Formats: sequence, structure tokens, C-alpha cells
Amino acid sequence: MHKSIPALCFLSLLFACNNKPGGSKAPVQQAETISRPDNFAEDLAFLRDFTSPAILKDSTSKSSIAIVSAWQGRVVTSTVADDGRSFGWLNYGTIENGKQYHFSTFGGEDRLLLGPSPDSALQFPAHGSADSAAATAIPDPLRDSAVLRQVSSARGVTVYEGNINLPSAKGTILNANISRTISLLSRRDLHNYLGADIHRSVHAVGFHTDNIIVNTGTHRWDTAFGTTAIRVRGMFPVSANSIAIIPLKPGGNVSSVAPLPKERFVMKNNVAFFRADGNFEAELGVQQAAALNFMGIYDPERGVLTVIQFTMPRQAQLYLGETASDARAEVFRIRNNGPGDTSAPGRFLEIQSSSPAALLKPKGRMQHFHRTIHLEGSEKHLGEITKKIFGVTLKEITAALP
Repeated sequence: MHKSIPALCFLSLLFACNNKPGGSKAPVQQAETISRPDNFAEDLAFLRDFTSPAILKDSTSKSSIAIVSAWQGRVVTSTVADDGRSFGWLNYGTIENGKQYHFSTFGGEDRLLLGPSPDSALQFPAHGSADSAAATAIPDPLRDSAVLRQVSSARGVTVYEGNINLPSAKGTILNANISRTISLLSRRDLHNYLGADIHRSVHAVGFHTDNIIVNTGTHRWDTAFGTTAIRVRGMFPVSANSIAIIPLKPGGNVSSVAPLPKERFVMKNNVAFFRADGNFEAELGVQQAAALNFMGIYDPERGVLTVIQFTMPRQAQLYLGETASDARAEVFRIRNNGPGDTSAPGRFLEIQSSSPAALLKPKGRMQHFHRTIHLEGSEKHLGEITKKIFGVTLKEITAALP
């Protein structure tokens, strides 16, 4: 039986899934444009050539997180020691090319998004012209410009705020205020968030973001006028044998954009296992009626267990797709990178959680938490944690897929 996340952390989540075995083995993943180190200090040195990362340090351990304010207060990576492993995936090629106003493919562990995005065909007339020929595509403010500014910073906590005029999928403008609080969690408190003891030999780092959107306009946000949802997306380096662990409610299932080969996906006792090796392009989704509010990634090559948690309401609510025409409306999705992604080549897994639709009256607010915890240790001690959280040992996880 799955253990529940403490109430302080998050509510229950639900996944919807549809497994269709088939397909062929993936081609070999192409090399990244720039060789990326697996080291926090080296990642920081690289970033400092192009931006100014801020570092939050835990006073009870050697763990740290790095934040780039200019990228909407993005947590780009984290570590358990200054010279330790870097847990976030960074797209060295895109960052080096200096695309300062297009943040989509920079990478990072915790990035704020709002969705759904307008369909590519949706356009507004150019300012001062009713001529459709003069129409231009709607820009995404959080993707193409710096909206959030840092308003406060204390030990372990940084707060960002900003106002935004967000184009909705209906073609209307949503006037909003956004606040985002990033908190580095104390190593000694992480067992409370996990609901599992952590052996003293296990190195760990954890953080969460509290993301709030407020309707500052005069129109109620609904499906007729237009609405949005809070999304948080993270990108993590993976190895050839990494496995995503997706606990489900009884009868829950996982949906995929395309059929998944049986050697890459299996379900056993309400837990789905997916080969998250960054070498086969695939996208899995989860709808509210089927999932729990947490999942994991185990990388046996690096000896790292990552646990992702997020808020989800207990009662059924409306969720939105990635675009106006996307009917999938998942609360949680996983994207495994593959050789076909030329904009972000490399082995990584992308994880995104979503809030329900922000059906807000003027001055109404929507809040969404997203938490990331990395644990680095022996198979024995990490296995004790997976057994407590997911109901399976590491041996069962690694044996689930060929």
C-alpha cells in the first residue's frame, strides 16, 4: 500500500494511462552540442559566463540550489555538496548561443509556466490594424521576456513577483499578478516531507516552489472568456538504466501519445515503471482520476533517487491541455527525450505538474506547490525509502524492466 504524503506537503494526485506495447528499439541518442559536466561547481562556472545565478545554501548540510532570476526565478540545478553532482539538466548549447529572450530550452529543475498555450494558428491583428493580413502570432510573456522580479530574499527563501498580460487560448487577455516563492528545505526536515526515515549516510537536497496567480482584471476567468493554469516543469539528467516510478490509484492507467514498447513500460500492482533513459522520445500523461501526487526517478548508475511531489485537489476539478485543441487535460506528464529533439539534444527526462484551471473571479487566486527531493546513497538505504514511499524495493524497481 502506498504511504500518503503528509498533509503539509500535498493532496492526492491521479494519473490516467493507456499502455499499448509495440514499437522498435530506440536509435542511439546523439551527443549534446557541448559536453556537459556532471558537477555542480562546473555548471555554476559555465552559467556565470552568461548570467548571474544566486545560490541558496542549507545551514544543516552541504546542500545548495542555484537560481537564475533573469529566467523567471528558475531553479536551474541543485547539489548535496559544492563539488557534488549537479541534479538539473542544462542545455549548454542554447545557453551559450545567448538566446536571452527565449527561455524554453535552457533546461533547469523548476520552471514556472502558464497554460494552455494558444494554438499556433491563433493570432491577433497588429496594433492599430483590423487587417487580418497584418496579424501576428501571440507571444508567450513567460517564455520570451523577463516578467518576474526578485522582491525579497532571506536565508533559504527567495520571492519573485510580477504583473502579466497573458494571452488566453480564447484570444482574450488575462490580467494577472504572479508570485513565486522558492524555499530550500533543511536536510534534517526532509524525512517529514517524504514520510520516510533517511539514513544519516544518505546525502540529500530538497526544495519547493509556491506559485500563485491572482486575477487583477475586471473579467471572471472561465471557459467562455478564457482561463489559464499554473505549470511547473523540470528537466533532469538520466542514464541508460534510469526508471521512472509512477504510483497509481487502483485501476489507474497511464496514457501515452504513441504506443510504448513493452520493454520500456510495464504496470505491476498499481505502480507503472517507465524506462526513462533520454534515448527514446515518448510522452506519458496522467489525468486526475487515476494518480497519486508524487512520483520518482531512480538512476542506478549514479545512485540517485529523485522524488517529485505537488499539490492536487481532492475533489475532481477542470484541468486544461497543453493547447486549446489538446483534450488530454493531464495533471502530470513525463517526457523522455530522444534523438529527434535537435533543439535540446542529450539524455534528460522532463517532468511537469499542473494546477487545475484558474476559474477566478476578479481578485481571486490560484496556488500550486511543486517539490523536488534528491537522495544520493547506497542501494540498501535508498531501497528502504522507496519501499516506504512507493511500496516497492529498489530490486523490484530495477527488475521491473528488461
